[in-house]
Amino acid sequence: MGQLAQAHRDRLETGKQVLDIIVERGWVSAQEVAEIRAAYGIEAPPPAPVQAAREPSPETEFPPLATAARYTIAIRLTSGDLITAGETEGSDKAAALGHAVVADLTKEDGEWPFFGGRFINPETIISVDLLPEDSES
Repeated sequence: MGQLAQAHRDRLETGKQVLDIIVERGWVSAQEVAEIRAAYGIEAPPPAPVQAAREPSPETEFPPLATAARYTIAIRLTSGDLITAGETEGSDKAAALGHAVVADLTKEDGEWPFFGGRFINPETIISVDLLPEDSES
């Protein structure tokens, strides 16, 4: 369950498919995923198209698009520690990832959640913070 939760957090951060994430992390083999896709009729995503590089003409050159603000989702503890639970771009994705982290933290199965390479005593959690890139402190 922890791996699935992590894969979904990664999906929110990267936009990749969960099946691709679990292969990248080495939790299952590419062959196993291919068998699952075949068994359930799930098509593999098409490869990203390769675009030839070309020089833009001056009349069609546009200014660069503004990038979405980058956010760190952090768990704040009573000790003052901040444990990074994920990173993403854009406030909507940050809120969705924050909700996913809260859902992971509020499970009632008696197990301590695992984030940032450590198990966290639920009684020490104060908040889940969505920190814009310029205020991570």
